[in-house]
Amino acid sequence: MIHAVTDGTGLPRSVQQKIIHSFSDVDFICIREKQLSLHQLSQKINELLQSGLPAEKVIVHSVPELADRFPVQGVHFTEHDERLAHFKREHPSKLAGRSVHSVEAAERAEADGADYLYFGHVFNTNSKKGLPGRGLHSLSHVTEAVTIPVIAIGGIHPGNIEAVRQAGASGAAMISAFFK
Repeated sequence: MIHAVTDGTGLPRSVQQKIIHSFSDVDFICIREKQLSLHQLSQKINELLQSGLPAEKVIVHSVPELADRFPVQGVHFTEHDERLAHFKREHPSKLAGRSVHSVEAAERAEADGADYLYFGHVFNTNSKKGLPGRGLHSLSHVTEAVTIPVIAIGGIHPGNIEAVRQAGASGAAMISAFFK
C-alpha cells in the first residue's frame, strides 16, 4: 500500500498536476496542507476532484469536516487529536488513520477505532532535521503490537520500501518522492 502525502506548499497548480498524473500509481493521496484555511482547502480539493482525481483516493489530513462536504475516502488524524473515535462513530464506512510515534500511541489509536496508522519518522528526513529516525526496529515493534495496517513514513523512497515491508509495515507514505 502506497500513500502520497502532499508537501505542505499549499497545493499550487504544479502540485495539483503531479497529483492528477500520479494518482493511479498510489493507493491514496493524503491532502496535508495545514497552512490553508478550511475554505482554501475546500477549494483546492474541489479543484482536484473536478480535474479527475477520484474521491475514493483522497484522505484529508486533520479536517474531518471535509468528509461531510466531499465523498473522500477518509480522514487522517494527528497523534494527539482525540476526534478519531467520534469520527468513526459518525462515519463508520470512512477510513480513519492516525499518526503515531510509539507502541503505546499505536495501541491507543487502534482502541480508538483507527483503520490504519502512519508510524514515523522511520528514517532521517529533511522535514525533521536534527531528529534521528526511529528506525526499522521501532517500526517492527509497532507492527507487532497492533492488528491494523501500519504505514511507514519519514525518509521513505522507492529504495527502502522493501525494508519497511520486511519490518512488518503494510506499506509506505511518501512526501518528497512524489512532490519534491
